[in-house]
Amino acid sequence: MDRIFSKGNLIVFGTMLLLIAVSVIINLSSSEVPIRASISPLDVEVGSPIRYSDSTYNTSHILWEFGNGDTSNDKCGYYSFKEPGTYQVRLIVNREKSQCFMVNVKEGKSPRNNKLVRIKAPSKVVQNESVVFMADGDSDNWSWEFGESGKVDSQERNPIHVYSKVGVYEVKLMAANMMYPVVHRIEVVLEFIVVDPENPDDKAREDIQKRLQQIIDEKNVFNKNYEYLLSKYLGKNPNVPVLINGTNENDFSSYCYGLKIKGKQQSTVIMEVNFERDKNRRIKRLMVNQVSGN
Repeated sequence: MDRIFSKGNLIVFGTMLLLIAVSVIINLSSSEVPIRASISPLDVEVGSPIRYSDSTYNTSHILWEFGNGDTSNDKCGYYSFKEPGTYQVRLIVNREKSQCFMVNVKEGKSPRNNKLVRIKAPSKVVQNESVVFMADGDSDNWSWEFGESGKVDSQERNPIHVYSKVGVYEVKLMAANMMYPVVHRIEVVLEFIVVDPENPDDKAREDIQKRLQQIIDEKNVFNKNYEYLLSKYLGKNPNVPVLINGTNENDFSSYCYGLKIKGKQQSTVIMEVNFERDKNRRIKRLMVNQVSGN
């Protein structure tokens, strides 16, 4: 007599139930496994890589989304953002579970343009004259040797030096990240001695020096002194060039306005005034040596 549930059928049926139960348990266990992932660092600069890593148990599919359209199926790796901003990086595990990370990407620091260092200074000066040396280039540290003492004489960017003896000197400038110094040759000639105290050019130089200093030091005298110098010495030509410390040049009008605005702030002192005349004895160029305290 056939039985509906024979012993063999019961064994098969029981085995099937056991397999179904095991499958359900495995799926339930798998769905409860937490995502184990990390990103480091979360604050970076443009071009600097982040490291992403996933160590979630029992994964069959991995997808990293970097918030800008880029993706990766690797469990771990490195990625660099090309633009600044805040990005939501998402990890999707087994196409169903996900975890998000916020990555802040900052603009990278601008590198120095590494402009070559050079010396800006006159090549010929007079004994006992105050000479301004200017360092042109990119650096935070400066070391000057003026060729007299045989050692470092100044660590300022734009120092002032006075040569007491005539001769030819090698001025050396060292800056950060330099292997060898920049060298500038300067000739110091004998100081000019005024024999004739009544020389009209000497009086003119002293008068111009005094008036320029008044523009710096005194209030409400700019127009008076400016018009006086323009009329008496420059033929009312405001475009007469002014050479400052042997390096920089401005027209007379701009130079005077610069003294008025910045001269007092920088405690500027007019040290010496000279000039060149044309064939008609008109002043065609002023040469001014000045120093600033700031």
